[in-house]
Formats: sequence, C-alpha cells, structure tokens
Amino acid sequence: MTRSADGADGRDADRPVRRASRRGVVAVGVAGLLAGCLVTSEEGGSTPQQTENGTTGGSDANDGGGSDGDGGGSDGGAEEATPDEVNPDGSGLVVTDATVRNVTQGGGWTRVRARLTVENAGRFEYGTIEFRADAYAVPRGSDEREAVGFASVTRRFPRDDRFDGTRSRSFEVTIRFETGGTPVRPDAERYAVDAAVRRAEPL
Repeated sequence: MTRSADGADGRDADRPVRRASRRGVVAVGVAGLLAGCLVTSEEGGSTPQQTENGTTGGSDANDGGGSDGDGGGSDGGAEEATPDEVNPDGSGLVVTDATVRNVTQGGGWTRVRARLTVENAGRFEYGTIEFRADAYAVPRGSDEREAVGFASVTRRFPRDDRFDGTRSRSFEVTIRFETGGTPVRPDAERYAVDAAVRRAEPL
C-alpha cells in the first residue's frame, strides 16, 4: 500500500513538471514563429518585386554565412552582378506626378505637352529609361476621360549623373494627335496624362 501510494504520489508530482515543460516549449515555439512573421512583414515594406529580391538576397547571405569565406565570396559576386534590363514592375521607378503644361493646335494636329516627375525607389541605378505617356481629353461637365493619343519618351543618363534614389527627375513629353480626334478645345485643364515605365536599363 505504501509503495502504491508513493508511486501515485510520485507520478502526480511528476505530471505538473512535465506539463509545465511542454508548455514552455510551445511558448518558445510560438515566440519564434511570431518573430519570423515580424521580420517578413518588415521586409515587405517596399514593392512586391523588391520584397522578393530582398528575401532572396537575405537567404543567400545566410547560406554564405554557413560556408564562411567560400559562401561569402559567391554572394558578393551575385550582388555585384547587374542585369541588362529590369522588369518595369520591379524597377522601383514611380511616376509621382504628370502635369499637362499646355495644349496647342496647328497644321491639323493637337499637341499635349506634359512634364513627368519620376522617383527611383528601387535598388538599381539606371542609365536608360523609357516611358509611355497617354493623353486623355476630359469633356467639360464630365468625369469620363477619352483616350486621344500616346507617345514614348526615352532618356539616357551618363555614369556621372546616373538616375539613383537621391532625387527625383523630370521628363518632358509631347503627345500629338489629329485635331479632329476630339471636340474638346485645346485647354490644359481639359486634358490629363498618365505615364508608365516601359524599359529600365541599370548601369
């Protein structure tokens, strides 16, 4: 009777300790998962394409750290490699403003002149950038926009003035279309311009 009682007491005494230790392991595991989520969310602060690039670069750096000198050398070469061209969606180039400066008519053509303001929020410095700009006529008293024409603008930057993220750049573009294409009169307030990146070549 004494042994069974002792055995029962011993088992009861052991059970709370085992449960507490398991809870401790679960708590540590949950904390580790939460820490991983926080790191991922911080890396996702930029554009999706950049997040993917940044995440890939981070995993390569971890792999290189495990192999010391050899891994570090291979990672350094990968970071220094610059592609010939970057996908427009992953370039980090953002058109922050598109302002119609004036609209003129002559020789059967209407010309919409606009200025684009572009920022580089990506990780590359660019030497050649191409944009497509679309002009829209906005009839008075209406919120609908009528596409009237488009044009492409390409700008090249020298190595001593490469387009990096230190400051925004301005691009001038003229969109020409036949005057009979819209009844909207040539007034800058009656036209709007949108622009998007079409080509981005890093230096």
